[in-house]
Amino acid sequence: MLGIEIGNFNTKLLIGEKKNKFFGKRLMINTPSNVITNGKIIDINSLADVINETLKRNNIKEKQVCFTISSSNNIIRDLELPLMKEDEVEKALYYEIEQYILDTENYVIDYRYLPNIAEKNKTIRVLIASSPKDIIEKYVKLAEMLKLKVEAIDIYSNSIYKACKKVNLAEGIVAVVDIGAAVTNVTVIDSGIYIFSRSIEFGGNRITQIIANAFNIDFQAAEEYKRAKKFIGEENYKDIEDTILLSFSEVFQQLSRIFDFYYATYHKNIQKIIMLGGTSKLLGLREYVEDYFRIPTFVIETEDYLYFLPVYGCLLRGE
Repeated sequence: MLGIEIGNFNTKLLIGEKKNKFFGKRLMINTPSNVITNGKIIDINSLADVINETLKRNNIKEKQVCFTISSSNNIIRDLELPLMKEDEVEKALYYEIEQYILDTENYVIDYRYLPNIAEKNKTIRVLIASSPKDIIEKYVKLAEMLKLKVEAIDIYSNSIYKACKKVNLAEGIVAVVDIGAAVTNVTVIDSGIYIFSRSIEFGGNRITQIIANAFNIDFQAAEEYKRAKKFIGEENYKDIEDTILLSFSEVFQQLSRIFDFYYATYHKNIQKIIMLGGTSKLLGLREYVEDYFRIPTFVIETEDYLYFLPVYGCLLRGE
């Protein structure tokens, strides 16, 4: 099966191997400008052309595809219900869904049962995942244009959770913070059990633009600067550091609220932060995050893990 994640900056393609062995052939290509916004495909023809060209050039013959979608318009909620029969669960879910989604007819909605947390073993945990129909329909159309059959369309945080669990990154109480180009996804995992996830409208493109403006260079050159120069914790770049950290401040505040919510609900503290995505490698950022939250913070060093975990997760069917 072929897994595809279409990001605002890069598109990742991954061939799944038998028995869910981690990485088969993997490809990362630049996403054409202005073809996708916040998970919604805007220019499907240009996107189909570049993916189709990549598939042909790399002699990829897979006929089934799984997509993972990152969008702040996705609605993900984990619910706790009293013990009840399965048909009663479905009725209760419809009521709960209407509390979060006012126009349910315009969303594709799915749910699955979650493992219970030890101290709450007398309830039923259910994960509700929904995405706007106009987003889902474009991915289905894209698969048709690529002559592929859609096996599944997965929500980004669910993909991250499955992948982290599979490669043993979900030990302890972990907050996985994946900084994408436009959206930051936060997934909380407690000893391998999915707890909840949230999306923050912030991405690495904002930092790249700050660097581009500071040096009066184009966006691509700023991306290279972002990877090579230490803008946080270096006196020579104090003005740029202040601007970058000001941009991050809203994200840190939202992360603080997420961590506070977790403590208030489960009476536990986050034990470690794992950072994914290209922006997580911004020199000095890991140390700043660790100092800000007083929580051990790690950046995945392996490039495959850093960039391909979400698309790998969408290939883990039934996990």
